[in-house]
Amino acid sequence: MLTRERMHEKVLIIDDTVLWHGSLNLLAHTGSTDLMMRITDPTACQRVRLIVDRARMERPARRAPTATSSRGVSPGDVVNGRLYLAVPYAEKDEAKRLVNARWDGALKLWHVDANVPREAVRHWLPDGG
Repeated sequence: MLTRERMHEKVLIIDDTVLWHGSLNLLAHTGSTDLMMRITDPTACQRVRLIVDRARMERPARRAPTATSSRGVSPGDVVNGRLYLAVPYAEKDEAKRLVNARWDGALKLWHVDANVPREAVRHWLPDGG
């Protein structure tokens, strides 16, 4: 199986004769309304394989995420009563245990209540708080 970045649709070619194409995640379908087509045509398989092999390969892949979220929130910022932190993955359990840190999946940042003393979270603030 070959994966490509920036490609939402899924393509599966079996034995160069059966083509599955669509947005449905074949390995983790959980009741979405995504679609998938099954085409049994070797010529279609060959054409789609050529398209996939060339698709977006000339453009660079996404840049690695930075400490600033896509919504402009950075560690050290206080937003809606939350103080955002830069907690490395290896320290997430410690942050949860010591200061009740919580993960904000939308921002991909850890946070604590803004009232938590900065001294308690200094280790996870930019430039030591």
